[in-house]
Amino acid sequence: MSFIEIAKSGNLKEWEDHLTKGNDPNELDQYGTTPLTWVVKMDSLELFGYAIEHGSDPCFPYRTRGSVFFDLLSQNKSSFLEKLVILKSYWKNSQYLLSKNKEGNTIFHEILNYSDEDLWSNLKDLIQREDWEIRNEEGRTIFLEAVATGNIAFISETLDKHPELLKQKDKDGKNALHIAAERNLSEDVEYLLGIGFAIEEKDDLGNTALFLAASGDGVESIEILLSAGADLLVYGENGESITRMIDREKFSFSMKLWKKELYRRLKEIDFENEKEKLNPYLTYLRKEKPLLTAEIAQAKLLDYI
Repeated sequence: MSFIEIAKSGNLKEWEDHLTKGNDPNELDQYGTTPLTWVVKMDSLELFGYAIEHGSDPCFPYRTRGSVFFDLLSQNKSSFLEKLVILKSYWKNSQYLLSKNKEGNTIFHEILNYSDEDLWSNLKDLIQREDWEIRNEEGRTIFLEAVATGNIAFISETLDKHPELLKQKDKDGKNALHIAAERNLSEDVEYLLGIGFAIEEKDDLGNTALFLAASGDGVESIEILLSAGADLLVYGENGESITRMIDREKFSFSMKLWKKELYRRLKEIDFENEKEKLNPYLTYLRKEKPLLTAEIAQAKLLDYI
């Protein structure tokens, strides 16, 4: 008899007897999973609670990464998650609290991914200061994961307590604004600009937030970034211009927004007396050729290009 077999039967008395004989309640089965895994599969909430109260660790890692905790999140086992919260005192000091799944996420990354705000509010006190630097396979910390999932309430709350997290970047050198813009999380983009993120900062590949927003056809974020004064004439990864990238991807509405903003900015320039302002536009337009002849005429540039 093993804990795995007892878990399948759901017999609480047999579990208790096996435990008193000194057997390990976190033993792995042939698949590399724990007895708690089978308790959950058998939907035995009573045994689940008893097991945790007597040494079973919901964070104990599987042989191939992951744990029961990750399973409960992915399967949306709400009653079992509620039981975990109730029994937090039994497992909160687990040496495996920060174990990861196959994507390199901790349970805190995953809670954000599944947008379980109640669970987050009950467990966030378990995060220590140094834990904010733990990264997943994408190089994202817990804070950057919150940005990637569009959790604006978490972002605001966390930055109030830990403003130093603003400096965090993922493995590609993307900061929070880059991540939000790339995913067209327009509410996040607006918030991050409002608290002072540098709009022209580039990631390790040379992309600005505007370039990244355009690369995903994120029209809402593009509009916000342009309204905030983002440089129109940007080049990104591999030295490709923003208009060539938009044209290559056939993002017609993003191109329409770009041209509309170009016309607006050109109208604010006195062509004869503000050559220093005009010249960067002329250089870009001559090189990248994003405008048709009729559009050049609309911009009143026929005499200049």
